Amino acid sequence: MVCINTSSTKSELSYVLNQSESTFLFITKGFKGNPFMEHLQSLCPELKSAEPGCLSSKELPKLKTVVSLDNTQFPGTFSLGAMLKLGKKINTEELAQIQNQVTSKDPLNIFYTSGTTGKAKGAVLNHFSTVNNAITSGERMEYDPEDRILLCLPLFHVIGFVLSTISGLLYGSAIVIAERFETKKVPELIMEESCTVFNGVPTMFNFLLNNDLSIFDLSSLRKGFIAGSCCSEDLLMKIIEELGIENIANLYGQTEAIGITQMAAEDVLYHRLHSIGKPLPGVEIKVLDFSTGEEVICGEKGELCVKSVYIMDEYYKNMEATNRAIDKDGWLHTGDIVSCDSEGYITIKGRIKELIIRGGENVSTVEIENVLKRHRGIMDAAVIGVPDELLGEEIFAFIIKKPNAEALEKEVILDFAHKNMAKYKVPKYIVFVNSFPVSSSGKVRKSILREQAKKELEKVLI
Repeated sequence: MVCINTSSTKSELSYVLNQSESTFLFITKGFKGNPFMEHLQSLCPELKSAEPGCLSSKELPKLKTVVSLDNTQFPGTFSLGAMLKLGKKINTEELAQIQNQVTSKDPLNIFYTSGTTGKAKGAVLNHFSTVNNAITSGERMEYDPEDRILLCLPLFHVIGFVLSTISGLLYGSAIVIAERFETKKVPELIMEESCTVFNGVPTMFNFLLNNDLSIFDLSSLRKGFIAGSCCSEDLLMKIIEELGIENIANLYGQTEAIGITQMAAEDVLYHRLHSIGKPLPGVEIKVLDFSTGEEVICGEKGELCVKSVYIMDEYYKNMEATNRAIDKDGWLHTGDIVSCDSEGYITIKGRIKELIIRGGENVSTVEIENVLKRHRGIMDAAVIGVPDELLGEEIFAFIIKKPNAEALEKEVILDFAHKNMAKYKVPKYIVFVNSFPVSSSGKVRKSILREQAKKELEKVLI
């Protein structure tokens, strides 16, 4: 199963469907203003004249069957009801034979993750790694049949699909599914459904806490986790004091390894405030010096490397990227800078990878730069992340105009960006410059650009 980001543009949808070699697509008409069916019909004009299940598309050659999850049956598609009726005609012996051939090491999901090389990569997770990571995470969360988990996290990310949904179901918890995260709707759902668990990214908690919650009875909340990006001490204390979630857990993971470290119920407040917990059962870690590749001593900073049974099998059809991420001894190099104390608690210090985490979404700077440079008026683009109190990081783009494009305005670039990339990838800040600072090897010195961005933002705030 391939989980597709619901913010995907037409070109991103085409890329994922082709790269994953998807043959069967479940789709809705649209979501949050993103017209999925229009995108698909534009990519596959052959759909309008195709028999359901017999699509032959030039743009998407592997895709054969499309199922509409809406009540409307679009040309060339099956409705969900029609597909369920077809399912009743399957020979039970044949089905059992196919089911018996599936092993725990067979692929279960492909999750697409942004990276510093631009194009999203499909991390292949098998049945064993997915289910067992959900078990260990759920055990540390102390999920039980009395829990009611409010799910606002997207199912196209491992924190929503594996660490909230599958994990909760394995322990008999009820899953209360919200169509989307809405600041005013979430407190109502918690109160109406007596939710005991709320998992989210820091941005979600920030939005909640910036609203008047006094009219809502949130006393049912007992536990939850924060994932996606680093959580400040101040935010964690507000979650405990104002939302009443005393058993709040910092959770650290990556698409490539699912959950890696997590707080436990017995962890004291100090560790909750200053760390992302200890490795989950079955996870080995080591912290390596950036220059020597040797393990650092306790308390020193280095790159976090992980070895576990939960690590992805590969990046689908991308062995080069797989070999860069996982070394010959099976260690996944996370690209994150951490330190580890004498008790085994891990603290995030920064990131080696040039990746922006905006509101819990991983955003590749290279991907944004490549899209921006497709505009006929842009000669070059350099993108960085800048601190943002609400979203963790925001996207800042430096643009060099082409000589014949002096009249190019920020609004035109933003309009182009909105049409060619998902909303969460669109830069908030755009500054025009004549050149970029570069190293002797010709690489853009983004450390200098970060200082320049800081000065630009200070001007705005004055």
